[in-house]
Amino acid sequence: MKKPDPKKQLMNLVSAALFAALIAVFTAYVSVKTGINNGYLHFGDSMIYLAACILPMPYAVAAAAIGGALADIIGGAAMWAPFTAVIKALNVLPFALVYACKRTKSPQKILNKTTAFMPIVSGMITVFGYFLVEGLLYTFPTAAVSMIASCIQATGSAVIYYIAAAALDKVHLKTRLYRK
Repeated sequence: MKKPDPKKQLMNLVSAALFAALIAVFTAYVSVKTGINNGYLHFGDSMIYLAACILPMPYAVAAAAIGGALADIIGGAAMWAPFTAVIKALNVLPFALVYACKRTKSPQKILNKTTAFMPIVSGMITVFGYFLVEGLLYTFPTAAVSMIASCIQATGSAVIYYIAAAALDKVHLKTRLYRK
């Protein structure tokens, strides 16, 4: 069995912490209150998508869960933190599965033909995850109204992800991070 490289583990841990902070900031501070169920519209999911493409799965899942939950706590919606942690962790899975199953011909790129579709899948996880939680906590008709904001959030996050991923691919970020 291959022994884990301590330098790589440390880099992954530090990168996950950085992404958790970016997710929290983009979620809590780059946001607009919707007035529905104490909710707010944000584009922090774009950072989750980037983390999912750059970090190994367990680190990306941790960054997404911690960053999302921390944003809820900072933003005054602490009751949502446990639900957000689960939903945001699930947001990573479509991206992670693409890389784990070797379904991409360009694993050194953040944005490629396969990962380009993953914000749609991940966005649906967000929309339906919060719909379910809001329906259980409040009512399903109220949750249906807030789905509009969730769709805007998912779309905006996807656009920001596409722009940021293309820019990071131009500087070959993923190749530079994982050189031996």
